[in-house]
Order: sequence, then C-alpha cells, then structure tokens
Amino acid sequence: MTSSYRYIRSSSSPSQNQIEHEENGCRLYVTDLSSKCTKIDIEKAFEKWPLIEIWHAQASCFAFVVLRRQQDGQEAINELDGR
Repeated sequence: MTSSYRYIRSSSSPSQNQIEHEENGCRLYVTDLSSKCTKIDIEKAFEKWPLIEIWHAQASCFAFVVLRRQQDGQEAINELDGR
C-alpha cells in the first residue's frame, strides 16, 4: 500500500468533537492510496492501534482513519508515513 499519512483536526465535524472530548482521539487523512487498496488493507495497516472508524474513498485514492487517542495518531504517522 503506497500512501502518506498526516494528522488533521476538524472542529466542524460533530463526531470528531465527540471523539476529542470523550477520548482525546484523532483523525488521520490518508492520501495517495493505490486504486487497488481496500478498506481491509487499511484496517491491516492500522491494526496496531485502536480504530474507531475508517472511511475509504477508493475511487479517489484516499481515506480518513479515526483512532482513539492522539498519541496513537502520531505513532501511526511516524510508523506508516510513506509506506
């Protein structure tokens, strides 16, 4: 899976506000995915960290991954960036 990961925060998303408030979570914007990449591939790449949600736009080659904790988000970025 070829991709880049970057941490983003959105105060306009009600679900994100809830995550940040309740669990201090984070949302990652995953870009440059292969057109062959599936949601299962993304789940496998992030299996090390507790996932809340994955939204995958396969036709557009990007996804949003919501993790439970901000520190998990930074750890995932450090480990998966450029992979």
